[in-house]
Amino acid sequence: MYKINPFYKTLLVPIATIGCGKTTLALALAKLFSFGHIQNDDIVGKRRRKKFYNNINVELENRDVVIADRNNHMKELRKTLIEAVKTTFSNVRVVAIYWNHENRTPNEIIKITSERIITRGQNHQSFTVENKGQMWNFLNKFEPLDLNDDTDRQFDHVIYLDVANDIYTNLRIVINELRFILGFENPHEYVIKSVLEEIKHYKVNVCNPVRKPTSKYSKRLTRRAQYYGIALDFNVQSFLTNYYGKHPDEDSGTFDTLVEKNRIKSKLHVTLIHSSQMKKNIELWEYYEKLCENSSLGVKVYIDKIVFNPQIMALVVNRFDPQIIHSTNKVAHITVGTVHRNVKAVRSNNICESALFGIHGEENPSEIRVINLERELVVKGVVKAF
Repeated sequence: MYKINPFYKTLLVPIATIGCGKTTLALALAKLFSFGHIQNDDIVGKRRRKKFYNNINVELENRDVVIADRNNHMKELRKTLIEAVKTTFSNVRVVAIYWNHENRTPNEIIKITSERIITRGQNHQSFTVENKGQMWNFLNKFEPLDLNDDTDRQFDHVIYLDVANDIYTNLRIVINELRFILGFENPHEYVIKSVLEEIKHYKVNVCNPVRKPTSKYSKRLTRRAQYYGIALDFNVQSFLTNYYGKHPDEDSGTFDTLVEKNRIKSKLHVTLIHSSQMKKNIELWEYYEKLCENSSLGVKVYIDKIVFNPQIMALVVNRFDPQIIHSTNKVAHITVGTVHRNVKAVRSNNICESALFGIHGEENPSEIRVINLERELVVKGVVKAF
């Protein structure tokens, strides 16, 4: 139901996560109808939120319709935005442009939005293709629109969009809805397509890099965790005993030695990033740190190979679910065990690289064996600090 009030200003509020297409939509609306467009990512320095709200109010002095281009994915952000604008414009009309997140799984949303960002490349101001972790961070904090909530009840209209829709489809939906709210004429089809074509070549002027910690902060992180990885709930000895029992022709020498010497690890993990790799991968390190501080993310690990030599055995990880999880190692793997305490577990990384990529190092490639599993083995685990 639409509210009937004597509005003379309109604030358009996207509610989205990264990669939904809110900025592209805002650019198109601004070009088609001369709406004001205030972009949060254009603002740098301290007190960004206050500057963002002030810029919106200044723009509303000069234009009847202004787009508050920010994700606004949390109720607190929506609340403070509406309050800041209504303090100056008490009779402002507030319209939510809502990318519905409830009709798709988080993995589906990340797949859709990450592919969109990859296509867009460096035209995204704050995020690059590499830091999908930030996308998960926004998605995990996303609070759906709730019109029974005191904050979201302040929206006078809601325009619902599908995350999976292309920009043309969502733009058409928004135009059709806004026509009845604002009373403008429908632009010609060729004008819409021309604007969308022009936006394809849009380049950003400002880049807000993800904050890198100071050396003091880095030291604190290093002390907190030696590495981040996936702790697995998995009896590997039972699995391998069963596997070799069904495949008697496979070489089980290393496994038999590990069993005989009681050298099979009881607690298994997949290393995602080690503290020694933190400086080169600070964004990934920070992502896993925040993830482990705030929640425990369940992960499915897909294993497709057994790799071993006479001293060590490992399982090769083919992929993770969710796909945002990845390891800084060239080959994600699980160390099953070493035949002697003097054999360093890090050598499992070496034999996996030798077997899959021909990076032999100090390993003797003639001693390395690879068994390809007929079907991927799926093991559940949790991301944690070690």
